[in-house]
Formats: sequence, structure tokens, C-alpha cells
Amino acid sequence: MEELAVVVPLRGMVVTTGMLQPMPVGRSSSVRAITRHVDEGIPLVLVPQIDPEQEDALGAELARVGVLAHVVRLAELPDGTARVLVEGGPRVRVGKVFLEDGATAAQITMLDPDNSDPLEVAAIAQELASLSQQWLFGSGITGPDAGMLVADTEDPDRLGDQVASRLPLSVEDRIELLQLGSRKERLLRIIDHLSVSLAGQQVGRDIQDKVQRAMDESQREYHLREQLKAIREELGDKLGGEAEADAFVERIEASGMPEEAQVEALREVERLRRTHTDAAEYSITRTWLEALVEIPWSTTTDDEPDLAHASAVLDEDHHGLERVKERILEYLAVRQLKPDSKGPVLCFVGPPGVGKTSLGRSIARALGRSFGRIALGGVRDETEIRGHRRTYVGAMPGRIVRALSRAGTKNPVLVLDELDKLGADFRGDPASALLEVLDPAQNHQFSDHYLDLPVDLSQVLFIATANLVDPIPPALADRLELIEIPGYTEEEKTQIANRFLIPRQAEQTGLTDDQLQITRGALSAIINDHTREAGVRELSRQLEKVHRKVARRIVEGRSRGVRITESNLSRYLGKPRYFHELAEESDQPGVVIGLAWTPSGGDILFVEGARMEGKAGLKLTGSLGTVMKESAEAAMSWLRAHADEYGLTREDFDAEYHLHVPAGAIPKDGPSAGVSMLTALASRATGRPVKSHLAMTGEITLRGRVLPVGGVKEKVLAARRAGVREVILPAHNAPDLDDIPKSVRKELTIHFVSRNTEVLELALR
Repeated sequence: MEELAVVVPLRGMVVTTGMLQPMPVGRSSSVRAITRHVDEGIPLVLVPQIDPEQEDALGAELARVGVLAHVVRLAELPDGTARVLVEGGPRVRVGKVFLEDGATAAQITMLDPDNSDPLEVAAIAQELASLSQQWLFGSGITGPDAGMLVADTEDPDRLGDQVASRLPLSVEDRIELLQLGSRKERLLRIIDHLSVSLAGQQVGRDIQDKVQRAMDESQREYHLREQLKAIREELGDKLGGEAEADAFVERIEASGMPEEAQVEALREVERLRRTHTDAAEYSITRTWLEALVEIPWSTTTDDEPDLAHASAVLDEDHHGLERVKERILEYLAVRQLKPDSKGPVLCFVGPPGVGKTSLGRSIARALGRSFGRIALGGVRDETEIRGHRRTYVGAMPGRIVRALSRAGTKNPVLVLDELDKLGADFRGDPASALLEVLDPAQNHQFSDHYLDLPVDLSQVLFIATANLVDPIPPALADRLELIEIPGYTEEEKTQIANRFLIPRQAEQTGLTDDQLQITRGALSAIINDHTREAGVRELSRQLEKVHRKVARRIVEGRSRGVRITESNLSRYLGKPRYFHELAEESDQPGVVIGLAWTPSGGDILFVEGARMEGKAGLKLTGSLGTVMKESAEAAMSWLRAHADEYGLTREDFDAEYHLHVPAGAIPKDGPSAGVSMLTALASRATGRPVKSHLAMTGEITLRGRVLPVGGVKEKVLAARRAGVREVILPAHNAPDLDDIPKSVRKELTIHFVSRNTEVLELALR
């Protein structure tokens, strides 16, 4: 017979017959159901919710069976929720849930009488009681609690509910037990769960027994080792750990480390004596002591006092770079007059392959010092510089201390390579950690996190290298003296190839002078047509390729000796890889030769101007960057403002002007194309062509001034290589001519200008 009852859906719990359960009630419909049950006496049913995440009580999937419940205690809270203590009663079948008077309700029916065989159920109950006692004993539950749990086997339902409530079952398993209609099936299912739990207890006991046996074995080994230690002491022999501790004491006393470091080291040695050799702490302490005694606390080398020797070493290792060598000799001279001078750290800045790192090696050889290199490219972790804390697994000193240990002296030359490639992330900023390393006022007390002791770096000669200045943080750049290495001319590359690269490749491949000869013309073709770089790294690779192919021909017996000329060079290196623009004769207005700097050296850059009828304006093409676009707009504005001076009228600017820089797929930007764009626009507007074999570089302002630019040496060399005879440069760049070889200056006519009008006067025919 159906009967109306209010319903409280339960999320994450199941209440069974005879169970006292405190629970919070948050849904308003459930709070209303509790209130109606208390005030009106309507039966209350507790039904488990299948999906506890479902918020809507009416839309949620509920179990088919619930329990009638009685509210023992009710506490309504100010926020509209309630806390209740309920007692589970008989199980009932629950129909579809609906909302009535603000409360969740449903029609319920009592379950059909169970028709299980009473004798069979009683036997199953006895088995359940027996297994329950075993499970309680394995769980450590004894005394009155265990007796109450299995005291009455004459009520199988109560026994099953009590055992199930103690078992570690999931909500899904408890709902399944609640919905089983047959008493026999419910008891058998509880026995199944109980058997699984008993098996788990047995596995746990087996594991515990194994752990206990291992602990007993460890204690046995400990006692045996202690006995062995006593026996060896009686015989006058020492254990390995004792001998190692004594060895550390000798090394610490002989290292010459400061008193503070020595006191801490000896304290760690005593800790090492007290630690068992198999303990993890023993390994940590021993590794720390090894790192400490390997530092050259007092070992130094005497500097070579002869500057002539240093100059000879630099000339022997490097061709050209006269200003760089001069600065290095000045630096060494000051260090000899005052060895403890706190001079700036030298930083060589230049393109790849110009010999920045090898300059540091040459300085070490010139001074007679040991040499070390620290690669900083891609370093993003501050602990790479300062070291890891000893508490971390795999901790070690930072790169600075490790390089000092490898160098073996207190005053080596350490090259900090690729300083501009440092990174930074959540692990810290390594560039900031280098501030202390490179500051002469602080690095005599450099603190490494792993050692946690001050290390004196004041006698280390640090040399830094970088490809670009901009990526170096300003605070770090402030501690450096930047020395730019612009790159090599073709003549310098030829000398470097003849003096260094070709002999090195001949030695590595085993070729003699009779077996391979490279003519000057072939070498020039390799430099110009097969490489495009400021340094000589690619040139070295191309020469290596030639030597390999010649070596193969000789080994295969196809030739006894090879002479490389321009005509047969393609047989060994293939077709030319690069083509240099050449200055062309042109009477067409609007065509100007500009000069550009690239990481691989200088190059010429054609700027082409056109005038078309149409809407007035300026069109720019050629993948130009923001700076070049602004330079073009400034050039047009200045030309319009000074139109009268060049016979231009307003009608001349009613047309559309187009500036194009060829090789449009290559991005181009930089503050040095202003004069080229101004000249191209003026030439197109006036119809006067630009002088042939004339190139220019410089930036302009709306006031008509020509501003200085960088990379003058590379640009002038590019102009000479392209067949240019005249070059226009900003007047402020006149001192840069000292960097250009005299042979190049003799071949070019160089004009210095300071105003836009001077540029147009020189450039336009």
C-alpha cells in the first residue's frame, strides 16, 4: 500500500536500519522536508543519491530503496541550513520524487516479506559472525565494541547492518546492499566484502612481517659492525670511514683555506666520523668536503712580466685586431704595476667566429696563467651560478666554483662565454647572480650556496664575451668594459687563412704542401662566394671541405697533388652560395645605393623611388621595419618643407611616391637609411639622377641634420667590394676611419656631411 512521505536525498552517504547518523542538510527542499516531518508527523525517508555531484534534487537519480527515519535532534542554522541527528528504520521502496509544499516528497511502499529459508539464513549469519570476529581482531578492535558487534546472531538483519557499517565500502557498494531484497543475498554479499577485507589484512601483515625482518637484519648488521669496529681498534687497524676522515683532516690543513672555512670543515669531518658509512648523510658530508678541499685556496701562478712576450703571443694567435690587442696590453701593463688593481672586467663584443673566446685563451697564455671557460648560453637557473643548497638531492657547487677547481689555481683566466645568451625564469635571474662575481668590490667574499662559505675571486681575471650588447642587463653591463670586435676584412681573412686555418686543416688531414696548393684567387673566391660572415668560422669549414675532398682523391690514387684555382674550385665546393650586389651605372632618377650592417658584415642596399599619378601619398615596400618607415616619412616631410630650394612645386607632391627596397622577403630595419631614402625621393621628384658608383649611410632629422650611425667599417668595406668609388658618411663618424685599413681608404673618396642639403648637393647630378 502506497503512502506519502517527505524525502531527503543523501549525497555521499548511506543510512541503514538501526544507524544513528548526524548530517548537514543544505538544500531548501530537504530542510523543508525535515521541518514537515517534525511539525506534521509526515513519514521521513532517507534515499541515497547515485551521483553526489547533482545539485537538483528532483532531477537527480536516486536509489530505488531508502529507509524510514526518525529525527532525534534538529538544529536550524541562521543561513537557512540545518544539522540533524537521524535514526534509520525499516527499508521502503521509493517512487518518483516530486515537490509538495516546498518539500521533496514521494509515494513509498513497504518491501515484500522476505521468503528466505530461516535455517539457511541462520547458518549464513553464524559464518558472518565468525568472519567478523577475525576481521575485528585483525583491525585491532577488541573488548566491548567487538562483543556488541556480534553479540546477537539471532537477528541476521541487524548483524549484517552492523558489520557492513564497519567495513571500508564505497558508497556504490552500500547502495547495492541497501537495494538487495533477499536477506540471504545481502548476507552473502557482506561476506564477500568481508573476505576481501580479510585478504587485505593478510597482505598487510605479510608486508609488516617483511619490514620487521628487514629491521631485525639491519639491527643485526649494526651490532656486527660495532663488534668488527671494536676488534679492529684492538688490532690497531682503522675502519674505512675513520681513515677517510683522517685523510680529509690532512688535506684541509694543507689546503691553506681561511680560518673560517677550516673551522667549518673540521667540524664536518667530526660529523663524518660519527656517521655510519652506509647512511645517506655520510655521502652528503663526504661530497661537500671533497668539493671544499678541491678549491685552490692558496695555489697561484706567477704572471709573466714581459709585455713583449705577451704581444708576441697575441700576434701569434690572432691576425689584425690591433685596437683590441693594444687595449689588452694596456690592461696587462696595469696589472703588472699593481697586481691587486680593481680594474673593470673586459667584455669582447662581436659577431660569431671573430676569435673572442680564443682571445681569452691567448691572454692566459701570455700571462702564464691557467685557463677556464664557462658557457653561459641558455643558462636560466640562478643556482647554476651560485650553486644548490646542500639539502637538495644531487646538489653541487655553481659553475664559478667548479671552474675555479678545474683550473687548479686561485688566479686563473676565466672566460664567461655568451654573456648575452643568459635567460631568466621562475628559478631566478643568473645575470643578477653574476653581479657579485664581476664586482671587484664584492667578489673577494663570493658566497656559493652549496659551500655556504666565502670564496675569494678577487685574483681571478674574468673575460666576458657576447655577440650583442643590447641583451646584457644594464646593471651587469655597467661592470664591464665593452670592447667591440667588428669583424675581418677580406685581406685579414686571407692572412688568417694562410697563417692559421690552412696549416691547421693540413695537419688534421695529413696533407703536405706538395699535395695541396690553394691559389690566392681561389682563396678570395672561397671568402666572397662561399661564405658570408664577419668571422672566419664558415671559412674554416669550407677549407676543411676542400682538404677532405683532396685527401680522398689522393688516397684513391686519382691524383698525387692538387692545385685549387678559381676555375676548378666549383669541383670541390660546388656552385657559389652567395652573390654580392654590384654598383651599376644608371641614368634613371630615384635609384640610390645605401649601406647596411648585417651580423655577417656589411652590404650595399639599393633604394628605388618611383612617381605615379594618383592620390598624393607615400607607399613603402620591401619588408621595412618601423624605424625605416619613419625615416622615409621624415625624408618626405623635409623634402616638401624645402621644395622651393630644389625647384619643386605643390603639384610635384600631388602624385603618389613609392619607395622600394629590393629583396622584399628579407626584413630590414635600422636608423641608417634616412639619407638614402631622402636622396631617392629628391632624385625622383626633381628628375635628376644620382651619381654613379656613389653609396651613402646616415640618419636624418626634420631640422636637416645628418646623424651618426654604427658599423662604419663593415659598410665601407661592402662599398669597396661592390665597386663603389665614393661614400657619403655623417661628419660625426669621421673618427671611425681609424678602423678602416689604409689600403681601403686610398681606393675610396669619402665625403663627410652634417646637413641634408650637403647630401643632395653631393649626390644629385
